[in-house]
Amino acid sequence: MPAQPPIDGLDCSQSLTLDLRTQDLWRNALLSYQDSRLGLCREGTHVILSHYFERYSPSNSQWMEYSYKVSLSELVHWIMANGQLQVDRSGTAPRAIRHQAGNTRHA
Repeated sequence: MPAQPPIDGLDCSQSLTLDLRTQDLWRNALLSYQDSRLGLCREGTHVILSHYFERYSPSNSQWMEYSYKVSLSELVHWIMANGQLQVDRSGTAPRAIRHQAGNTRHA
């Protein structure tokens, strides 16, 4: 795996890898590497989404990184305003709904 430059303010050991791709292009002796990560900044106040791209050949190496930073509190407010709410509680059994085919699913 290629060495990665540090992402400003992100501890990569605590990040979640969302996507990782490596492709060998033998005719050009080229290696292409991409990854996408989601993590918290060191202070724990912002979420950082980063996309890293690298192309390597014996004669040349280039890399590029895009990163997006958003306040964790803004992200939580957005999720609460736009997410689908599901409420579960203790002390009650889930209600079963019968379908015509006789299958049972929980509401």
